[in-house]
Amino acid sequence: MTIFEWINQILVHKKPWDSFNETDQKTFSPFIINRWLSMDEEFIEVVNYFQKYAIGTLESREVYKWYSDFLPKGKRYNKYIKSKKNKKYDQELINVLYEYFEDSKSNIIEYIEFMDKKQLKEILKMYGRDK
Repeated sequence: MTIFEWINQILVHKKPWDSFNETDQKTFSPFIINRWLSMDEEFIEVVNYFQKYAIGTLESREVYKWYSDFLPKGKRYNKYIKSKKNKKYDQELINVLYEYFEDSKSNIIEYIEFMDKKQLKEILKMYGRDK
């Protein structure tokens, strides 16, 4: 079964866990279910609270039963929220800022997001770089 079929089972059909064959039961992933259900603003607090029990502590059967019993019946549309793509920065710029800030390169990339071009040009000039 796909993630969409599992979400429909939890929210719409609410069949008992034993009605699924073993192959389908193995495709149930509490982590992915939590991720998809958390895309719904009405479920986010419930999912956030329950996920500490759902992953690693409870079996898939128990997670399915809990969600299908607790969440209201009805079809819902949840738009998947994608992560922001990292912008590509010139490696030389990152290296200069790495020297300047003496911090990790992942933090340097975050700093670039908040700095304006004037600040960047001043730092580059301090290290003898041209435009």
